[in-house]
Amino acid sequence: MFTFRNVLAFGIFLFGTTFLWLTAAFNGGERSATGAIWKVIQALALVAIGGFALVAWGIFKTTGWWEPVAVASAVVGMASVIPYWVAIHRTPNAVNAAALENVAVHFLGGAVVLTTLLAPALQRWITGRI
Repeated sequence: MFTFRNVLAFGIFLFGTTFLWLTAAFNGGERSATGAIWKVIQALALVAIGGFALVAWGIFKTTGWWEPVAVASAVVGMASVIPYWVAIHRTPNAVNAAALENVAVHFLGGAVVLTTLLAPALQRWITGRI
């Protein structure tokens, strides 16, 4: 039940779901959720969520395609942070600790996924245990 593969799949899935925090539904009411920039943020976040869910399924089923999907999902997820950063700085009184935490968690989380899968030694270590 608690194999490395299952824990990794669950962790990736859980990380992917945190991209909901970037959507307009989770903005706490203090930021305006209207405008094209929020639509872009929401689209990128939803693609990242779907991608990480697919990665979790791929890890769980021990497929060979989960790694490129994980890299693409991490890139999309990191890209979603950029318009989010712009949007929160355009709104007065919107820059707070939660918004900065969102940026840090999602950008650094994506960077960890990229580093793990693009560094050959780390990638071999992960795939060798699945």
